[in-house]
Amino acid sequence: MTEFYYKRPKPGYFHKYLRLLLNVNSPFHRNLITFLFFVLVSTGFWLVRSLGEQYETSVNYPVRFTNFPENKVLIGELPQRLELRVRANGFSILKSKLNLNLIPLRFDISSLSLGSSESDTFLIITETVKDILSEELSQVRILDISPDTLIFRFTDIVTRKVPVQPVKALNERFFQKQFTQNGDMFVVPDSILVSGPGNLVNRIRTIRTRPISYTNLTDSVTTEVELEPVNTLIYSDKKVTVMIPVDRFTEVEESMPVFAINVPDSLSMIAIPGKVKITYRICLSNYRNISHNPLSAAVDYREVSAGHTGRLTIFLADTPRIVSNIRFNPPETEFLITRK
Repeated sequence: MTEFYYKRPKPGYFHKYLRLLLNVNSPFHRNLITFLFFVLVSTGFWLVRSLGEQYETSVNYPVRFTNFPENKVLIGELPQRLELRVRANGFSILKSKLNLNLIPLRFDISSLSLGSSESDTFLIITETVKDILSEELSQVRILDISPDTLIFRFTDIVTRKVPVQPVKALNERFFQKQFTQNGDMFVVPDSILVSGPGNLVNRIRTIRTRPISYTNLTDSVTTEVELEPVNTLIYSDKKVTVMIPVDRFTEVEESMPVFAINVPDSLSMIAIPGKVKITYRICLSNYRNISHNPLSAAVDYREVSAGHTGRLTIFLADTPRIVSNIRFNPPETEFLITRK
């Protein structure tokens, strides 16, 4: 029977110096401790001396605004902090920067007076609150406050009913293969009340939902979705219910004649060739309905009168909402015009 023996590797330089460092009786160890002690003491003296000197630096001070006028809305944003340029010794500055429990300076907007000739515009000169801030930041001299002026511009609140537009996420796998959306998405409520600055509310045409995301849908689904927020606007509803109708589709290919539209009574116009192949998608539940609203391929004489003397684009004269992904072969055709 073969016996195996474990041979302990020789200690490397790292292990050698580690044992030397941990050896209390070693002269190297005692010298190292002495050196580190004096470095620590010197650093402490340097830090105390440095913090006792005068410095200039910036300190951020929190502010809050209360009691805004009723039936008014603020235009623009207000700062959440004032930047103070201060002078003090290092200890006071360090204390100010580390003080996370500063009581925010509150501005009562209802107590302001009209500060300019513009209607609904108010001003606060931040220099006027320097004494209040100096009391909070003891032993600190405030040299400057930024911004030097707080401007409040208000406008009347306008409320208007705006339709909601559901938005699907851009996802190629939203529907499983051979499935698609069958008609419009239903939204409840389909409109909401929007309140805010009149110049903004009057420009709003729709309020969009946050993108609705699904993967491999094979059946209709109903979900609750949040509305996309717009800065300074207030909604009567924060969420709406959206129903997405889903159905299996089939792809249809058929041949049909091409008609000419908008032709003057004195002229006759025919497409060459007179027929075209059309391919489109339609949901299975709508397949029978296509017979009650047959498709009609057409070319428009107005393209000729606008200067198009080559080939004319083929399109559906009346495209029913139940078909999609429409393709013509060929997509364009030649034509012949004669007088009657």
